[in-house]
Amino acid sequence: MNAYDDSDLIAGVDCGSHAIKCVIARISRENQPQQIVGVGTTPSQGIDSNSMIIDLDLASQAIRKAVTQAENMAGGQVSAVRIGLSSRDIESFSALGIIPIAGGEVLETDLEQLMDSTRHSRQVGKHVLHLLPKTFFLDKKEIDNPLGLSGHRLEGHFHVITCQQSSFNHVLDAVLHASLDVEDLLSSWVAASMAISPQDHAGNVNTCFIDLGHGSTGVVVRKGDHFIHSARLPMGGRHITGDISQIFDLAPSMAERIKRSFGNPDAERLTPVTVEKKGTEAPLARHVLADPRLPQVIEARVEEILFELKKVIHPQLDDGSLSCIFLTGGGSQLKTIHESAEDIFGAPVVSGSFSHPSPVIKLANRPDLAAAVGLLEMRRKFGDWRSLEFGQPEVHKKPGFLRKAYFFLREKV
Repeated sequence: MNAYDDSDLIAGVDCGSHAIKCVIARISRENQPQQIVGVGTTPSQGIDSNSMIIDLDLASQAIRKAVTQAENMAGGQVSAVRIGLSSRDIESFSALGIIPIAGGEVLETDLEQLMDSTRHSRQVGKHVLHLLPKTFFLDKKEIDNPLGLSGHRLEGHFHVITCQQSSFNHVLDAVLHASLDVEDLLSSWVAASMAISPQDHAGNVNTCFIDLGHGSTGVVVRKGDHFIHSARLPMGGRHITGDISQIFDLAPSMAERIKRSFGNPDAERLTPVTVEKKGTEAPLARHVLADPRLPQVIEARVEEILFELKKVIHPQLDDGSLSCIFLTGGGSQLKTIHESAEDIFGAPVVSGSFSHPSPVIKLANRPDLAAAVGLLEMRRKFGDWRSLEFGQPEVHKKPGFLRKAYFFLREKV
């Protein structure tokens, strides 16, 4: 008899502009790391280059297909999923909340009130994806965790990430139309940063996580376990593909293949392929990958993206320095990108490992799955704050809460 059932499975779905990726993990009953048992990937449909849903039926079909692939591999079914968003309307900013402590000791109700007082900075028509603590001050003294301490005045500095309420609703609609329930919706690049276990880089140092996606690039800066800043840059792998297409006069689909081959360590051993040129078909041998212009075209765009990220990151650093950089996303597999990042940021690019073991896939070779994997980690690492936001303890969290809240709010509005 199987000791597991479908209730042991959790799923993360990264809704990108190029692909929908689903990762299913089995919850351990012996306090061991969650084990990834299923992976599914399908091309994005009904989603534009800015990761915005433009066709509900096509988007829901793509989500359902990716989840079904992962379920087939996992040997079980999931009823609810955690969704990662990377749409163009996601914004982040810092917010401050201040409350008096009536009873002298900081209770969970005080933390709830502090978070409520912080939400006043939310703009009309926006939905808060994350309200993450940066630092606390109790009677003007900086502390890590105020719960249970005595004082009179509690001040909390938070990192807030929002999206348009309409985009939030569109994703909910697509998932519900795929006959799935929604457990949570989160930022894809914040999730990607949670997938990595930085070895030997804990403590109070600045670390940077760069998630190079197809339609955009996300960046997260953390100081120890606290989030300092996050941002979305509207540049990604599709811009590199566009450059290759233009310079070499290739159809976009073939330019994408060339880009991916360039990132493959075994590219030199690729056999000649037939490539469709714009308007014609012509054989193209390995010399396309060996053309000296190809690395120049790719590196020029990569360096442009990294320099733009540097403009975003460095103003957020107290001393202007980074301890290390982690690269995730499909673009992180491009040749020379590690060297370019180290030169531009003046910090080493270090290898991180996924927090989850897996008997079905070599995760070390799939940095494009980081966001989907990280969605599985988000609630475990930030469960207390997420449960406070949604108003119920983590242990009692049930699939379908967001769905019920969503339809309740729609009826009220």
